[in-house]
Amino acid sequence: MVHVDDLAKAHIFLLEHPNPKGRYTCSSCYVTAEMVSQIASTKYPEFQQKTPDSSKQSQVIKLPDYSSKKLIDLGFVFKYGLEEMLDDAIQCCKEKGIPLKW
Repeated sequence: MVHVDDLAKAHIFLLEHPNPKGRYTCSSCYVTAEMVSQIASTKYPEFQQKTPDSSKQSQVIKLPDYSSKKLIDLGFVFKYGLEEMLDDAIQCCKEKGIPLKW
């Protein structure tokens, strides 16, 4: 995940960098849907996690091994973390009247 402001900032950073090479991954954090659900349900009572169905087997998901190390090594610094991204997204939806369902 990456905040849209950080993504725009990374584009500008690379455009202004004297010698960028190749492709860059731009993600301040890697998360699963379960992680997002847990954080959102903790901070926002209206998004309480549903009790998992005991008949469903829980699977461990291996996250891809992507890294923003190349971007960070050039000196880029992410401003926003996961909680800030979720807060901003939820606030934006509320302001625009977009119904949120969990």
